[in-house]
Amino acid sequence: MVFATKTRDGMVEDICGWSALAGALPQHPILRGAQQADVAIIGGGFTGLAAARQLANLRPNARILLLDGKRIAQGASARNSGFAVANESPGHAQLHTDQGLKSYRTMNRLDHAGIAELRQLTQTHGIDCQWEDTGSIHAAHDPANFAKLRQHADSFQRLGIDARLIEGPELHSRLGTSFYGLGVLSRGGALLQPAMLAQGLAASLPDTVACFENSPVRRIHRAANGWQLDLTTGTVTAPQVIVAVNAFFPRLGLKSLRVFPLALTASLTRPLSEAEEQDINRPASWGILSPRSLGATMRLTQDRRILIRNTAEYRPGGINRTQLSDRIDIHADGLQRRFGFLDRSAIAYSWSGNICISRNAKPVFEETQPGLFLCGGYNASGVSRGSIMGKLIADLACRQDGDLLSDALALTKPNLIPPRPFLDLGVRVRTAGERRAARSER
Repeated sequence: MVFATKTRDGMVEDICGWSALAGALPQHPILRGAQQADVAIIGGGFTGLAAARQLANLRPNARILLLDGKRIAQGASARNSGFAVANESPGHAQLHTDQGLKSYRTMNRLDHAGIAELRQLTQTHGIDCQWEDTGSIHAAHDPANFAKLRQHADSFQRLGIDARLIEGPELHSRLGTSFYGLGVLSRGGALLQPAMLAQGLAASLPDTVACFENSPVRRIHRAANGWQLDLTTGTVTAPQVIVAVNAFFPRLGLKSLRVFPLALTASLTRPLSEAEEQDINRPASWGILSPRSLGATMRLTQDRRILIRNTAEYRPGGINRTQLSDRIDIHADGLQRRFGFLDRSAIAYSWSGNICISRNAKPVFEETQPGLFLCGGYNASGVSRGSIMGKLIADLACRQDGDLLSDALALTKPNLIPPRPFLDLGVRVRTAGERRAARSER
């Protein structure tokens, strides 16, 4: 069997399994020459797609340009683990304070609204993305982490979230593995194939949205009629610009003291064999999140593959092929600990991607200067959160109002972080500590 993560010169290739399995994308042109628009959107992921759709709905006669530095719908949005998170882990939410409780409830409303928005779009446009309205499970192997899970369950229940503890035979039967000892099932979210979702959202954009890819923006600056975007192959001028590049804000000189990227790597196996399905008693598809921030994220997908993501690190320059190969060894170890019949040879695809982190786990959502709007920084909840906040940033640009927009504007802003190289040292020390704490859950 030939896998897409191939050996080349003794090293693996970074190929996103979700994108490979989703099939070919329609190609969009490279932006060339001097272009004018009513609104330019930088970033063709969930946020940019949502913003473009809402702008086209609110301003049907406007010229809207959607720009991406690589392929639209194939960046970080296609490379995540496929969770539309409804109920963020309450571990860092400071629910014992009035402000912390209020902030969590606000973010929870936005996350649920994002899932409702995506559910409606998948139904309206017939987007086949393996969407499943199923709860996610925060689960732990190490009894030292059980207290944290019990606190999660108690917090969810006090917040009125549909959640309960599962353990023992019920948990083992639900997952097909006895690796985990305790879990918290919370409902309201969804599992999905992220590349298929992103591609479907891109394909169903209104015709008034002009898409350009492989068109990285190098600079944003003031112009006589608003803003100018400088690209290698051309320029765009527009009175309004929405920046939806998430972890790459700092590359455009934006929010470099508020957000930073973490590089994650994941692997997806071949489909389980008939004998393997029998061995695990054919459980329904599921998604596992860890109570430790750098513990393993796991999926049994609808097409019967196992996904594992159990590495996260601060590497602003990205993950090279040698490093990816080393991470695959960690993935293979994690797979074998859970499913003894899976080893490195079962891994079909492996890839890296970036998430955007802020110090206090709060997103960027603002009109930072007149006509320049920023939206991103979702702290690993980008499917649901990026989709609703992209829609809301378009509402803000069109001077709409509403309860959800008020919620987004009321969110606490990301805390300051130190400049580089102090940031580099601090993040690496912190993530090293988190990796040690999460070792038993990898």
